[in-house]
Amino acid sequence: MTSAQQKLFGTQSFVEFTLDQKPMVVQSHVVLGNNVRVELWDNGVLYFHPQGDSLQNSLLLSVGVHGNETAPIEIIDQLVTDIFAGKIVVKHNLLIVIANPEAINAGSREVDENMNRLFSSNFTHQTDQSNERHRSQRLMELSQGFFNREAVKKIHYDLHTAIRGSVYTQFAISPNAIGMSEADYQYGLLGHWGIQAILSTQQKSPTYSSFTANTCGATSFTLELGQVKPFGENDLGEFSAVIEGLARSIVGDEDLSMINNPVKRFSVAGEVIKHSEHFRLCFPSDTVNFTEFDIGDVLATDKGYEYIVANGGERILFPNENVAIGQRALVIIRPEDNLTESIL
Repeated sequence: MTSAQQKLFGTQSFVEFTLDQKPMVVQSHVVLGNNVRVELWDNGVLYFHPQGDSLQNSLLLSVGVHGNETAPIEIIDQLVTDIFAGKIVVKHNLLIVIANPEAINAGSREVDENMNRLFSSNFTHQTDQSNERHRSQRLMELSQGFFNREAVKKIHYDLHTAIRGSVYTQFAISPNAIGMSEADYQYGLLGHWGIQAILSTQQKSPTYSSFTANTCGATSFTLELGQVKPFGENDLGEFSAVIEGLARSIVGDEDLSMINNPVKRFSVAGEVIKHSEHFRLCFPSDTVNFTEFDIGDVLATDKGYEYIVANGGERILFPNENVAIGQRALVIIRPEDNLTESIL
C-alpha cells in the first residue's frame, strides 16, 4: 500500500473504497512520484493526469455497469494497483469508472433498472428516478467533461462479461461510424488483445459506449470478456492479453508491428423488442451467443407476432426474455460479407 493510496483510500484498494461507498475524503487528489496528478472526481471515478505541456490521448476505462460482471472489476483493480505501485506509468489522460457500486454490492445485474439502457440525454429528470438513472446522469456529465478536453485521441473501453456462453468467448461491440480510421486501427489492436469478433452497429442505443461515441466524439467499444462469474471465480490469466493491451494503452506503448490478428466481423441486422408479457424465446436457455440458425427457424414469439429466420447466416446475440417490456430481448446479427440490413 503506497502513501498516495492511503491518502485517497485509507487502508483499502480503490475498488474496496468504492464499494464501501464512504463519503468523499477531504484530500481528493495526490501527485504520484512520476508527476501524475490523481483526482477522485466521485465515488468510483478516478482521474489520472500526467503533468506537462504535451497533448495526450484521453482514455476512459469503465466497468461494473452491470453489478454481477466481476472479471472486469478485478482487472481494473489490478491495473489501478499497478499504477500506484509504479509498475504502470500513466502517459495519457485516464479516467477509471466503476459505474454501479450498489449493484456490485448486491451481486446483481441491476438494482432497479438496467443501467446500460440509461445513457441518453433524452431522459428527463424525475423526482422518483432510480439510483441507476441518477448515477448514469452523473457519469454522462463526468464523461463529457473528460472528453471535452483537447486530446490527440479519445478512446473508451467499457468492459463487460456476458450472461451466456459464446461461440467467440471474447468479442466487442462497436457503435462507431463506418469508415473511421481510428476505429479501423482499433479493430486490429483488439484482435491482438485476443478479441475474436467485432460487431458493428449503427443503430442508436442508450449504452455507455454508444453515448461516448455519439455524444462525446470518442472511438468506443463494449468489450465482452467471457461469461458472468462471482468474485473469486475468475481466472484473470484468461484475460492476460486484454490486461496487457490496456496497460500498453495507458503507457502509450502500442506496437503497430504486432497488429496482425484478424477478427471476424459482424453487423446488426435487427433487434427483437419485447412488447408484452407473452414474449418467449424459442430456443434452449443454454444456446450460446453467435449461434447460427437456419432459414425458417422461429426464434421468438410475442402476442400476435413471431420472428422467423428469413436470411442465411443469421445468428443471435444477447437473448434475454426477462428484460422489461419495451426493451430489446434479442439481437439478430450476420457476417458482414452477407449482410442485408433489416429493421425488426
